[in-house]
Amino acid sequence: MKRLTFAVLMLLAASAFAQQLNETVNVEVIQVPVYVVGPDGSPIRGLKKDAFELYIDGYPKPIEYFDPVDVTAPAKDDEPRRESERRLYLLLFDLSCASDDCRALPGRIVRAQKAAAAAVDRSSLDSDLFAVATYTSNRGVQFTTPFLRDRAAVRRAINTLSVSALSDPLGLAITKAERTAWMRESTTDISDQVNATLNTSSDLAALEMASAMIGGIANQDNVREPLKRVIEDQFANFAAVATRLGALEGQKHVLYFSQGFNSELVHGGAGPGLPNPYGPSGFDSRALGKMQAMFEAFRAAGVFLHSFDILGIRSDVNTSFNNDSLQMLAHGTGGEFVHNRNNFALAVTDLTKRQQVAYLLGFDRRDLIRGKILVKVRGVPRGTHVTYRQGFGGTAPKDHIDSLQLADIVINDLPQTGVAMSMGYTSPSAIVVAISRNDIMPQLVAGDSWIETILYVFDQAGTAVVAKQKRIEFNEEIRKQDGPIVIGQRLELPPGQYVAKAVTRIGGTNSVGFARTEFKVE
Repeated sequence: MKRLTFAVLMLLAASAFAQQLNETVNVEVIQVPVYVVGPDGSPIRGLKKDAFELYIDGYPKPIEYFDPVDVTAPAKDDEPRRESERRLYLLLFDLSCASDDCRALPGRIVRAQKAAAAAVDRSSLDSDLFAVATYTSNRGVQFTTPFLRDRAAVRRAINTLSVSALSDPLGLAITKAERTAWMRESTTDISDQVNATLNTSSDLAALEMASAMIGGIANQDNVREPLKRVIEDQFANFAAVATRLGALEGQKHVLYFSQGFNSELVHGGAGPGLPNPYGPSGFDSRALGKMQAMFEAFRAAGVFLHSFDILGIRSDVNTSFNNDSLQMLAHGTGGEFVHNRNNFALAVTDLTKRQQVAYLLGFDRRDLIRGKILVKVRGVPRGTHVTYRQGFGGTAPKDHIDSLQLADIVINDLPQTGVAMSMGYTSPSAIVVAISRNDIMPQLVAGDSWIETILYVFDQAGTAVVAKQKRIEFNEEIRKQDGPIVIGQRLELPPGQYVAKAVTRIGGTNSVGFARTEFKVE
């Protein structure tokens, strides 16, 4: 009986061991970009792995991946930079106003635009991509462009704060007239364009509420709540942006140009001599919860928010609460707070220069859902400033792929495995895209049975000269057919070299296919 029991135990142990051998171990590495800036404001180069200590929730964590990246150094063997090496800058302009100085906002936005344009012009073409967006209280964050290398397209977006007249599906292309206008540095007065872009109705409503705050304690109670709701909506909007950026790989930065908001509405202060409506704690738990959720979204996505106080050098102490809000937003995401600066162009350029060198630390998250990150650096001069991602967390599952991701695939020729695709040029004037029906059919989602294909053709200068979109609903007739799905597009192009790119996504899924071909028009 003992021998039998021993044999059974050995058999069970062998079976368990075999199962362990067959298990697939997924290792997810969390990347932590670390920027080390010396007392003189210049990035410190040449640090080795042993100069860094990494802690998760206060406990030391082995650094399993270390990669110093210097965007001023040429790419190795003239190859495109790895996605982890690139810098993604979202230029976010706050067009809302909840202060008593709304009439000065357009001029301040213009200064911020010029500063952003100067930073773009001085950036590294092979490592830096820029996106442009605006924020208003009633529309939230609106992207004008995805992340682009096309400097003319970025410059146009910065100066107009609007989408291109071409209105292509992913916002990659601009018209020939726009390209001609923005290829060179523009001297056009953009004040009128900013005034047209500002949402005057929402801004005036916010101004009226802000002005009514001086009408006494009873009136403040009536006005405070809608103002606070606007701020909470802003937190939710920014959190959603961070989540969208989380799907992209690279060093991700949001440059937020704003006058700020009244931080009293978050931390609960009622002003000198007035009772605190939130009790002895001095905090509004709901507003703080929304803000903390925003911080968690930025940490989970690995995104820094750097706030620029567009008011410049402040002299009125009554505006300090707006200034505090920008400081909270930046420091809560590990970003920089830029204030009391009138030369915005130099301020933006200084920030991007400090980020020229990044030390990428990687660790295995294993079973950790989220955690706080602490990085220490040894052997650096006193007064050195260290900036890094402050935490990490899980990313929420998505049932679709974001348009920013689709644009990233097209711009950077990122291979995809969700759907097999091929494409070719049929002389003299057509592009044909073939999509695997066998790949599509098993992935169709009930209620979302469609595919969407977006086609671009770029000329030799990298300008998008064709942008087309086609959606196919998988009805019974389409389902009964055999062979690949074939989409053709006639072209009218002058002689020259071209590159065609197509991306296909399946509705309700994250499945994507990508194809690329080069061709010549005689």
